Amino acid sequence: MMGLALSLPVAFGQRTCGSADHLQQMLQDPAKAKAYEKTENQIRNWVQEHGEEHRMGSVITIPVVVHVVYRTATQNISQAQIQSQIDVLNKDYRKLNTDISSVPTAWQGIAADAEIQFCLAQRDPNGAPTTGINRVQTTVTSFGINGDPVKSSSTGGADAWPSSQYLNMWVCNLGGGLLGYAQFPGGAAATDGVVIGYNFFGTTGAVSAPYNKGRTTTHEVGHWLGLYHIWGDDGGSCNGSDQVGDTPNQASETYGCYAAGTVRTDNCAATAPGYMWMNYMDYTDDACMYMFTEGQKTRMRAVLNGARSSLQNSLGCVPVVLQPDDAGITTITQPTGSICGTSITPVVTLFNWGSNPLTSATITWQIDNGPVNTFNWTGNLASTASTSVTLTATNVAPGAHTITVSTNSPNGQTDGDNTNDSQTGSFTITTPQTATPAPFSYNFTAATFPPTNWSITNPDADFTWERSATVGLNGAGAAFVNNYDYNADGEVDDLILPTLDLSSGSGTLTFDVAYALYTSPTANPSYSDTLTVLGSTDCGVTWTQLYKKFSTNLTTVTPAFQTAAFVPTQASQWRGETVSLGNLSGQPSVIIKFRNTTQYENNLYVDNINITTSVGVDNAMLDRAVTVYPNPGTGLYTVAVNLEGIEVVQFELVNSLGQRILSFREEGFGTNDLALDLQNQPEGVYFLRAIHGDAQIVKKIVKY
Repeated sequence: MMGLALSLPVAFGQRTCGSADHLQQMLQDPAKAKAYEKTENQIRNWVQEHGEEHRMGSVITIPVVVHVVYRTATQNISQAQIQSQIDVLNKDYRKLNTDISSVPTAWQGIAADAEIQFCLAQRDPNGAPTTGINRVQTTVTSFGINGDPVKSSSTGGADAWPSSQYLNMWVCNLGGGLLGYAQFPGGAAATDGVVIGYNFFGTTGAVSAPYNKGRTTTHEVGHWLGLYHIWGDDGGSCNGSDQVGDTPNQASETYGCYAAGTVRTDNCAATAPGYMWMNYMDYTDDACMYMFTEGQKTRMRAVLNGARSSLQNSLGCVPVVLQPDDAGITTITQPTGSICGTSITPVVTLFNWGSNPLTSATITWQIDNGPVNTFNWTGNLASTASTSVTLTATNVAPGAHTITVSTNSPNGQTDGDNTNDSQTGSFTITTPQTATPAPFSYNFTAATFPPTNWSITNPDADFTWERSATVGLNGAGAAFVNNYDYNADGEVDDLILPTLDLSSGSGTLTFDVAYALYTSPTANPSYSDTLTVLGSTDCGVTWTQLYKKFSTNLTTVTPAFQTAAFVPTQASQWRGETVSLGNLSGQPSVIIKFRNTTQYENNLYVDNINITTSVGVDNAMLDRAVTVYPNPGTGLYTVAVNLEGIEVVQFELVNSLGQRILSFREEGFGTNDLALDLQNQPEGVYFLRAIHGDAQIVKKIVKY
C-alpha cells in the first residue's frame, strides 16, 4: 500500500473513520513500525501460500469484550444494543445479511462468507464467568485518538483484556466527528482493538441514522483484521492499493447511499461495473454497505492465522460452570525471584470459583518437599471475587526452592473442582554462604532451563530467555531471546546466574554471543536490541554495568542485518567476549545477570559462559606472556602464550583502519603455540590486542 493520507472530517454527517490516522501515529514508534512491517510480510507470504485454501476453511470464532465507557446514562448503552451489534457482525462476516442480494451481478461471484463469527466473552481473563460487557463510568466528556485515552483506566477509560485472547471493543462518546477507529495488526497489546461511538454501535437504543445498522463496527473490525480502505488512501491518485486483488481501483471514498445496481465510475474505474461503493471498507452509509470480497476474506484469514492466530485457541467463548463451593489460588505474589535473607512471608491471591459466597477455606503451602504448613482463612468473598492473603513467615535455607500453595475445604465442604486449587512458584534465597566459588562454567548443553540455581525475570510475561536445543557454539544448546517475534520496545528480560564467590582474586567473564539486526543499520542506525551484563554484591539491591553493546557493535554477522529470524549456523557467526568484573572482584557474594532489552529486531544468543579469578596479572606480566614471531613476516606467524598463572587471555586482531579481522580466546595453564595465518590479508600493519581482566597489551605485526 502507498502512504496513508490523514482522513479529516469532511462535513458533519459524513462517515469519518480514524483508523488511517491511528496507523500513522502507530508508525511513529520504531518498534511498532517494525511490527507492522513484519505483519504485512507475514500476510503477503500467507496469501501467496494459501491463497485458495481459505475457501474451504473452518469457521473461526472470536471472543469479544465490550468496554462501555460512559459519562451519561445515554452513553451507558443497553445489553440489547450491544447484542444487536454482535448479531450484525455475525451476519456480515458470514454473508448472512439480508441485503447481500443487492450485490451487483458483476461481483456476486466474489462476495465472500469470511467464515468468521463473534461471541460476547463468557469467561474473563481469570477464567471466571462474564457477560463480556465491562462498564466503566468516566468524567471525560469525549475521547479522541491521540494517546488512545479510552483504552486506559489512568486516563478515564478502561484497560484492555489480553488481546491474544479477546477482541477489545471500546464504546464511548467519540469527539472530532469520528464514528470509530481500529488498531491494525502489529500494534501494542495494551491498545489493541476497536473504538466505536456509542451512537453508532448496533441497531437499537441510542444509535443515530444513517449509521444505525452496525456497519461502523463491521468496517472497523475489518481494519483490525488487516483490511485497508478500499480506495487505498492515496488522495485520488489511483496509485494506492488496499492490498487486495479483486477490489476495483478507486479514486477516493464514497459518501451517502445509492440504489442497488447503481454503477458509479471515477478516474480510477472509468467503465462499468465501476467501483465497489457497497464494500464494507468504503465510507457509504450503513444501509449501502453489504459485502466483503474473496480477496478481503483471504487477507483477514491470513491475519487470523498469523498475527492474531492465538485467538483461535482462546477459551473466551467457552461457558464456565460454577460449582457451589470451589476455591483456588490464582497468584503467588511472594516469594519470587532472588531474596536476600533467610525468611519468607508468602502472599497469595485467593479466588472464589464457587457460586456460593466463600466464608472459610484451608490454605496449605509447602517449600520443596518439606513439611506442609496450614493457614485457616475466614472472611466473606463473593462468587468470582478474589482477595490477597498473607500467610505466616517461615525460615528457608539458602538456595533455589519451589513453593506450592493450595486450597481445600471451601466453606467446610468438598472442593467442587480440584483443577484450580494450586499454584507453584520458584524463588532463590541468596546469602554469602550459598555462593559458588569461582571458576564457574556453563554451556547450555543440558536440557534443564533455566539451569539449577539460575533464574529469569520476565516482567511483561511475554517472550524471554529460553534455551535453543539445536543452536550453540562447540555443542548443541544456547540461551537466546526471540526478539524477532517480541513485539515490544524497551522491555527487559534478565538471565541471572547463581551467586558466585569471587574472593580469590581478579575476576574475568568470558562468553560467546551471536546476533543480527533486522533493520539495516544504514537505513535506521538507532534500531537495535541491546545486551547488557550487570553485577551486584548486595543480593541485587544495586547493580553495576559491566558490559553493554547494541547495533553493529553487537552484531556478529555480515551483513549486520537479516529480515528472516536469525539462527547462527556456523562458528564464524559467533564472537567471543571478555569482560573484566572490576570492583566485583574479591567479593564473596556476587550475582551476575545477562539483560536483553528488546526493540523487536532479531534473535540474540549467548553460550559458553565462563568466570575465572586470578591474582596479580598486570600489563607487564601479560606482555611477557605473549610473543609473536617471525615479525615482520610474510603471513604465517606463531603466537606463543605462556599461561602460567593466567587462566584465560582474549585476543583481537585489527588492521590499520581499526577493523576487526578475528578474535579468539586461549584458556588453560602452560605454554601454547598458536598459529596466526594472515596470508589472505593485504600487506601492511596489524595489531594483536591481548586482554586479561583490566590488563591489556598490543603487539604490532608487520606483513610484507
